This record gives sequence, C-alpha cells and structure tokens, in this order.
Amino acid sequence: MDISTIANVATALTVIVGVFFGLLEARRIRRDREERAALETVHALMTPGYMDSYLVVQTIRDGATASEIQSDPQTLQAARSVGIVIEGLGFAVFERIVPLRIIDDFASGSVRVSWRKLRPYIEHERQRTGSQKTFEWFQWLAEQLEKYERGKTNLEKGAHDAYRDWKP
Repeated sequence: MDISTIANVATALTVIVGVFFGLLEARRIRRDREERAALETVHALMTPGYMDSYLVVQTIRDGATASEIQSDPQTLQAARSVGIVIEGLGFAVFERIVPLRIIDDFASGSVRVSWRKLRPYIEHERQRTGSQKTFEWFQWLAEQLEKYERGKTNLEKGAHDAYRDWKP
C-alpha cells in the first residue's frame, strides 16, 4: 500500500469516527435537554401557588358554569393561575421544548381534570372577548393528551399501578 492510499483510508476513518461521535454527542445533548425540560416542568407544577390553585380547581364541580367560577374570587384566581401554567406547558410541548411523554407521565391527570373543570369558563371567555386565543395552548395540550396512547397512566390508572414493578 502506498502512502496516498494510507492517507485516504486514514481520512475516511477519521470522517467516519467523527460522524459517529457527532451522532453520539447530539443524542446526549437531546437527552440532557429533555432532562432539563422535565425538571422545569416539575418546578412549574410544584410551586406552592400552583398546587394551591390546582387544589381549588380540582374541587370545582363538573359542569360548573362560567358564572359559578367567576362568582368566587378565589376560584376565579385559581382558574386563571392553573390556566396560565398549563398554557405555558402546552406551548412548550408544541415547540418540542418539553416532550409530550413527560407531560403525559407527570401531569396528564391534572391537565385533563383542569380542562374538564375549566372548559365552560374558558369557552365563555372566548365568546365574551371574541377571540379564540384565550388558553388556546391549554386546550391544545388537553386534546393532545387525549390522543396520546404511549402513556401508561391515565385518569383511571395511576403511576402507582402502571409502574408497580419498577426497579431502580
């Protein structure tokens, strides 16, 4: 083998190794980004303010009208607080900043329950303002979670059942 052939083989191997390590690094970066997004999701949903607001929203009776929700300042404030947080999560999922599977595993129940409780209020606000923009990403996220079938948990089966056999 002459020096030119050896140089060509070395160049080809260098390119192949470079591409391989580039792909590994891109995969690691994507995994790191997803972990950071998951942590930020946990932070957004675990603040005392959000948790207090969610507990209020959770107690709204199914089918409550917009005027019932608006008649109690604490309930109205809780509805707005929960809606704003979930709105941000919905947009983050749409922009692929936070993977849908993370929201599905961690918060699908609270998103679905919140949408069920707050839908009449949100639809009333859209009608009142003449804009479909009110909590549009909240609704979008709730609808995506309804269609998403990869998750092991849902409103009937919680993580304690779905992951009962999990091992560290």
